[in-house]
Amino acid sequence: MLGLIMDEENSDSISQDLDNDSKMVLVGSGVRIEGRIDGAESTDVSGSLSGTLKSSRISINSSGSFNGDMNGQDVVISGNVEGEITSEDTIIVNQSAKIKGTIEYSSIQVSYGAKLEGSLRHRGSIQNYSTVNSVSDEKTEDVENNTDEEDNQ
Repeated sequence: MLGLIMDEENSDSISQDLDNDSKMVLVGSGVRIEGRIDGAESTDVSGSLSGTLKSSRISINSSGSFNGDMNGQDVVISGNVEGEITSEDTIIVNQSAKIKGTIEYSSIQVSYGAKLEGSLRHRGSIQNYSTVNSVSDEKTEDVENNTDEEDNQ
C-alpha cells in the first residue's frame, strides 16, 4: 500500500500503518492498472484492473472494473467484470454487478438485479436429492395399502 507523508512528526506512525506485510492490494477509484497480481491475501478494486489476479480474498467494488482472469477463495463482485472468475470457496454477486465470461465456483450467491452473461461451472461433486414426486408416490402407496387392509377386514 502506498502512502503520502505530510509531515515528519507523523512519519513513524504512518510508516508503521503502511507496513505491507499484510499482502493487501488496493486499486483506488480512478486508478488504472494493467498486469499480474499473484499471492495477495486481499485485493480491493475500486478503479480499473486488467490482467491476471490471484488473491485469497477479492472484492470488485461497484465503481471497480476488472478484465482478465481472476482466481481466489472468497470473491465478492459489485462492479464490472469481463473474463474468467474462479472461486475455490464462495462467490457473491451483488445487485450492481455486471459479469461477462465464465464463473467457476464451489458456492455462489447471486442477488436479484445482477447481470450475468456467460457460463457457470460448479467445482467439486454435486449431490442428488430425491424429488418431491418420489415422496408423494410413497405416500400414495401407503394410502392404497391401508385401503386394501381395511377392505380385507
